[in-house]
Amino acid sequence: MTIALVDDSDSDIELLHDYLSRYCHDHHVYMTIEKFTDEHIFLNSMQHKTYDLVFLDIYMEHMDGIQLACEISREDPKCQIIFITTSEEHAVAAYRVHALDYLVKPYKYVDLEDALDHYEQIASRFARYIELKEGRYRTRVMLSDILYTDYSNHYIQVHTVSCIVRSYMSFDMFLPMLSPYANFLWCYRNCTVNMDYIESFSHKEFILKNKERIPIASARRQEVLQLYADYIFDHRSKGDLLS
Repeated sequence: MTIALVDDSDSDIELLHDYLSRYCHDHHVYMTIEKFTDEHIFLNSMQHKTYDLVFLDIYMEHMDGIQLACEISREDPKCQIIFITTSEEHAVAAYRVHALDYLVKPYKYVDLEDALDHYEQIASRFARYIELKEGRYRTRVMLSDILYTDYSNHYIQVHTVSCIVRSYMSFDMFLPMLSPYANFLWCYRNCTVNMDYIESFSHKEFILKNKERIPIASARRQEVLQLYADYIFDHRSKGDLLS
């Protein structure tokens, strides 16, 4: 899950970041959080990045939050918005632009927790994820966040855009969890790669967008490369590959 915090107050944005970190710890979820104190820099970022959820202050220096929310909706209709502001007077306008929630400063952690629980209920209708046991807890990992997976010392390691999730289980038990999804390719012994994150490849390896290198099994090289070529052809024609 990728979240943007847009607020021109450094102290307010740090408090929100702390609350979100606490939520991740309490609910065993993972977030990539980006902070913006300038709304124009944030809008420029949306040109090359997708955000699942944006927290917006209404009183910004160059553009009010309602106007900014309209810009976000035009750029990405799937992006959810939660307003955090000092006044209740814009609540009606906020809901007219289909904001998910509206928090009034100073708010408490429990208020943010309720808003995020609401978001997760909405997002779970559309998002795909796998659930893994990590220690004593079950952790939900969004499929769209997974770069690749590998296996080490009896643990499945799921490498995501923000962290590594480790779960004690065999690769044979884990592989069927990803097999229904066309973007995951079993490319090497106990390793699968999310083809949406492949930037380039050679005869022996895939190179991901974060520059990590994933080997291709020599015994299955022709098959693996053909499966990748078929996936790219099919999905690029539909326009649904990650940019």
